[in-house]
Amino acid sequence: MKTGHSVEVLNPYEWLPSYGESDITLSAKDGDLTVTVSYDGSSGVEQKELLFKSVCAFYKASSPGVNMLNIEYLGASEIPLGSLVQYVESEAAVAWMEHFKGRRIVKHYSIRFLSENFRLEIFAGDFLIR
Repeated sequence: MKTGHSVEVLNPYEWLPSYGESDITLSAKDGDLTVTVSYDGSSGVEQKELLFKSVCAFYKASSPGVNMLNIEYLGASEIPLGSLVQYVESEAAVAWMEHFKGRRIVKHYSIRFLSENFRLEIFAGDFLIR
């Protein structure tokens, strides 16, 4: 499967310090995935949550590391490393929507956490930041 081109959804380095996050916590509940990003802020440790709604699959792996998914990432990206991206032409997302017979919208997201050295691939209906 191929990803197609990517679109930047969020650049966390707009609010993260230049050395990145200090901790990442994942929590899955009621079909949603919450990614809590802790970082050093002006008044001590601060947190933001990346909330992925209606998640049908997610994958966490060391980065750099071995790609265990059968996904071919196409093209050189101008998007900053560490940004949350959406692959708007993802064949994997289309396969999930076909699985659900068109009753669910599935979007393919990816992010690399540079200080924690891992990446996430998320297949979800939507994303928001809290």
